[in-house]
Amino acid sequence: MNTQKLVQMLLVAVLVYMAVTLMFHNNTPPGGAGGATGPATNSASSVIPLASTKPETWMLGNAQEGKPYKLALVISNIGAGIQSAQLNASEYRQTVGSDQPLTLLEAQDDNPLPFSTQSVTVNNQTYDISSQNWLFVQKNATHAVLALDLVDENNKPVAHLIKSFQIDTTSYDVQVNLQIQNPTGKPIQASTTMLGPTSLVIEDVMDKRLDSRTFLSAAYQTQGHYVDVNPAVYLKSMLGAGTTPKMLGDFTGSDRLLWIASSNRFFTVIMRPEPANGPMVFDTLDNGKQIPQINDLETAQVQRIGPNAEAADPMGACAVQVNSAALTIAPGSASSIPMVIYVGPKKRSLLAGSPDAPPNKDAYQYNLYNYLAVVQFNQGNICGFLPILEVGISWLALAILTILDKIHYVVGGNYGIAIMVLVLAIRLLLHPLTRYGQVKMTMMQRKMALVQPEISRLQKKYADDKNRQQQELMNVYKKYNINPAGGFLGCLPMVLQMPIWIALYSGLSVDIDLRQAGFIPGWINDLSSPDTLATLHTPFSVPFFGYSYDGVNYLPLNLLPILLGLAFFFQMRYQMSLAPVPADPQQRQTQMISQYMVLLFPIFLYNAPSGLNLYICASTAGGLFDSWLVRRHLKKLEERGIIEPHAAAKPPRR
Repeated sequence: MNTQKLVQMLLVAVLVYMAVTLMFHNNTPPGGAGGATGPATNSASSVIPLASTKPETWMLGNAQEGKPYKLALVISNIGAGIQSAQLNASEYRQTVGSDQPLTLLEAQDDNPLPFSTQSVTVNNQTYDISSQNWLFVQKNATHAVLALDLVDENNKPVAHLIKSFQIDTTSYDVQVNLQIQNPTGKPIQASTTMLGPTSLVIEDVMDKRLDSRTFLSAAYQTQGHYVDVNPAVYLKSMLGAGTTPKMLGDFTGSDRLLWIASSNRFFTVIMRPEPANGPMVFDTLDNGKQIPQINDLETAQVQRIGPNAEAADPMGACAVQVNSAALTIAPGSASSIPMVIYVGPKKRSLLAGSPDAPPNKDAYQYNLYNYLAVVQFNQGNICGFLPILEVGISWLALAILTILDKIHYVVGGNYGIAIMVLVLAIRLLLHPLTRYGQVKMTMMQRKMALVQPEISRLQKKYADDKNRQQQELMNVYKKYNINPAGGFLGCLPMVLQMPIWIALYSGLSVDIDLRQAGFIPGWINDLSSPDTLATLHTPFSVPFFGYSYDGVNYLPLNLLPILLGLAFFFQMRYQMSLAPVPADPQQRQTQMISQYMVLLFPIFLYNAPSGLNLYICASTAGGLFDSWLVRRHLKKLEERGIIEPHAAAKPPRR
């Protein structure tokens, strides 16, 4: 097998992997992976609310286009949680061409609400308050306060709970505070169990097919003095029957919880505890920054929620359950568990923040806590199986996206044009190497064609003595100055672009700047998703091309992969025309097979982001131009007698 064929096979293998990840995307078999569970909850005691109230909701902010808010939150008094969260339609809309705001969090029927308080334990007695109606004691456009009284079986006060939610017009952050007041005449020990972020809404076609929703947590790493992000828990791994909860982190030691996140492709909800209850103590990061020590939250675990949590359900929901540490509260005093909840986009420039911003600003906090880690470039690429490549591919993806951002700005705000400019830049950069490699490969192929009769004679003569055969073949190669490995140079530009393809696939799949970024109206309306012209409903799922969601089978009709296949085919035919027709029938058959193998590429990339297919298609078209330039250069070399003419290398007619 020659080197060029080996490289082609490697390229096909990479694309096969990308196709498989597009279909199954880190899909752990349902119910297959278990994890440790959190501490068991004691049996519930009776609870009498502060006042007899009915279910009630209140909206903070406004997500309609033109309103000054970043988001809108609907607060429910059932468990004092968030019933829904929407992002302002001026920035993020539900679909292309829609004027409706994007819904990011939405509580399903009978499921506990995100950020609801589930139970409170006072002096080792647990009170289940997950379905209790709290009382709204204050509410306006940006601020809501709820209250609930706990009493024991003798109707004596045990604790008084106050929970507040607050937003402003300039930030995606929500300030949440749970205060536990001690109305008794004795000190009490109190802790609480609450829900953090739940699984986010699937908001686009590609996420319906891939479902890349994950849960993450980060902690202060005592040994290394840095923000340590724990491995992600994929929602799809939690949807089997009897799936046990999975720990996001146990923070009872010196590695303190910093934040918890629930994410989909483009958006995230991050829950971060804030300092409270006494003087602040700081840890020093390895970059010299001071980060507060917070010990109020001890454990976090991902678990199924809802009435059917034990059954297999591909549409099931999960949430992060958080258990607080026990707080000692003096008579007539109170202790608080404050939190900051980020509800917004996974926008790199926003989450990266700035270390030079004022400490009281969002940009400083996002940088300090490394919010950028929620952008997981390793989702759906080869890094899932080869973690050693994760850092390199993530770095390359970030670098390419940064370059795209700058080109996007220069060309007037069109990412499609920016992608094509990037193709042109890379092609110009690689052209000298492309020309050199193709010339060397063509020269080697023509020399091989000339000496093929002598090679065939030696193979027959020494058929029973492989060592002697190899020695004689090497003598022939040396005599005619042939380097069998020279064919690799012709494939080198393609090999150099493989990491770029993988990084582009990784970056374009999760980069929110390309979400709903159009290129050609009516055709390529979203560079982060396939260029689907129409979608058919089919009685069964079509492998590679189709997908299933909520029991319905879909078959998208995508045009770019077909154009990509044509570009690959013509490029292969044109490049093969530069080389002589092999004299050996087996080699001719191998060459013909390799010619048609490129037709597999549009199959593997059928459901890839249109931005990636646009890049590869434009790059392949650029490769045709490269080959044309190489042909002109070869003709000049033939005229100067440096290489044998093309016709001289063809086998004689029979």
